[in-house]
Amino acid sequence: MTSKYRKNLQKISKRLTTHQLRRLPDQELELGYNNIFMRDEKQAVSPYFLGYYSPAGVHYALESYGFFDTLHKMGYENLDLSVDTHDPYRQRIAVYYDRKDPEHLLGEVVVKKKHITPYPPFPSLIHGRNFEAISIEWLCMQNPRANFTPDKPRLPGQKYPGLGMGAMIMEILVIMCGRLRTAGLLNIPEHFHNAQMYSGQFLFLNPDDEARRIAIARDLLDQCTLSQASWAIDLGCVLENNKIFEWHGSEQIIALDRDLKEYIHGRDYKKRVKEQSANFQYKLDQSKWAEKASQIEDSPTCP
Repeated sequence: MTSKYRKNLQKISKRLTTHQLRRLPDQELELGYNNIFMRDEKQAVSPYFLGYYSPAGVHYALESYGFFDTLHKMGYENLDLSVDTHDPYRQRIAVYYDRKDPEHLLGEVVVKKKHITPYPPFPSLIHGRNFEAISIEWLCMQNPRANFTPDKPRLPGQKYPGLGMGAMIMEILVIMCGRLRTAGLLNIPEHFHNAQMYSGQFLFLNPDDEARRIAIARDLLDQCTLSQASWAIDLGCVLENNKIFEWHGSEQIIALDRDLKEYIHGRDYKKRVKEQSANFQYKLDQSKWAEKASQIEDSPTCP
C-alpha cells in the first residue's frame, strides 16, 4: 500500500540539495571542528545526524515537507526542534512546544544504523546476506491537548492521543533511508496495534511473524476493536492454539534494496504466510478479559 504522502514528499525531497541538508551554521561548525580535532577520539561527537544531516539540515527538511505547518494547524506554536547526535549508535530527534520538557513533547524518534542477516525458511537470494538498514528504536507522536474518545480510545503505551502524522513520519524516514543508500527501514512493533497499523507499509522480515499478525487480525478483529485486541494481548487475555499468547515484537521492514523487495513481496514469501497463518488460531479469554480490562487506565505510558 502506498501512503498518501509518498508522491508529494518524494517530489519535495528531489529538490533538497546535499548542501542544504548538511550545512552547518557558524556556531555548529565551530562545535563540529572542535569535536573533529579532539585528542580523545572516544569523546568526539559528530554534529551530523546518522553521519549525514546537520541539525539545520534536519530542520530545513522537516520545514520543506510541511511537518511544522501541520503542527501549526493543530494550534501548536513556539516549536523547538532538538537533534541529539552524542551517541553515535542511537540518535534522537525530538519536537517540543512552548517548553522543552516531557510534558510539552510532541514527537520523538530514536534511530540507528543496523545490520541484518536474513535466513528465510525457504531458498532465497537473500539467505545469509548482510544488509544495512535504518532501525527505528523508539517512536512517540502525541497530542497533549487532545482527549481519548470512544472512537479513538487509549492504546497500549499511550499517554496522550496520537497526532495523526504517523504515515507522514514513516515516509520521511523512508526518504532518509534512500538518501543514505540503506536497504530499508526497520521497525520492531512493541504492541500488536503498532504492527497492524503499519502493515500497509511494513512487512515482517520473517514470514511466520507476518502469518501471526494476519491470523490475529482474522480471529480477533471481527469481535474486538483494534484497541481491545491490543490490550487483551498485553494483559494475557488471548490464547494462541489454546495457550496464553505473549506478543514478542520482531523486525518489520519497508524494503528498498531490490533483492529484499523481491523477497518480501515474492511468491514464496506470500505462500509461506498463507500456509502458516492457517496453523495459528487465536481467541479471547472472555472471563479473563472481563476481569482485567479495568487495568487499562493504569497501564505503562509513553515517557
